[in-house]
Amino acid sequence: MTRAALFVALVVLAWLVWDTGADPVRLARGVPWILDFVRRMVPPDLRVLPAAVVGAIKTIEIALLGTAVAAVLALPLGFLSARNVAPGAVFYPARAVLNFFRSVDTLVYALVFVAAVGLGPFPGVLAVVAYTTTSLAKLYSEAVEGIDPGPVDAVTATGATRLQILRFGVIPQVLPLFLSYILYRLETNIRAATVLGFVGAGGIGFYLQTYLRMIDYPAASTVLLVTVAMVMVVDAISSRLRDRLV
Repeated sequence: MTRAALFVALVVLAWLVWDTGADPVRLARGVPWILDFVRRMVPPDLRVLPAAVVGAIKTIEIALLGTAVAAVLALPLGFLSARNVAPGAVFYPARAVLNFFRSVDTLVYALVFVAAVGLGPFPGVLAVVAYTTTSLAKLYSEAVEGIDPGPVDAVTATGATRLQILRFGVIPQVLPLFLSYILYRLETNIRAATVLGFVGAGGIGFYLQTYLRMIDYPAASTVLLVTVAMVMVVDAISSRLRDRLV
């Protein structure tokens, strides 16, 4: 059985390599171009550093606001899509809706909202809210489904209402997980927000796209360095906060 599975895996892998045109020779031929591209980006043009910092701040603002709004909107959706809390008539439609909207990427949402409300950071915020709400709701529901039933049974035995059961039996168990999920989504949203500018949704991606189109590689290098620094700082802060929640 193991040999058969290994053989099938190798056949599938070989087919994937062939069908995607994964050719190491083509990559080797492209290495000189990559090196030339990197060479043109050195040294970075520090004259654009203030603009890059402004773009980085705008990116963080987009991710922070979008994540905060989504964290609140996802709360009712998370409980409605939890199997052990919501009745079947509510659970299945709610889970189907979450899966449908979660399958659309943030960048696609950004394209839609740019067409709807125009250019700038606002469509970026809306795109982050749209995707993050469904993603967090899915994580919330899984956390609720994994709770210890003991405290819930104890609260129920006192004759508590459904809302009281959620307040005293469920939320205390899932709140640390919820906060951890929010911080994790904030990290990923900052990465996602860096490319929203490519479609006109604000942030540091707008500057990167502009300088690349102008073939101003030293300026683009500065923007990339600021982006890397921004992501590293946010990841470090978020990791420390999540460690305190564990």
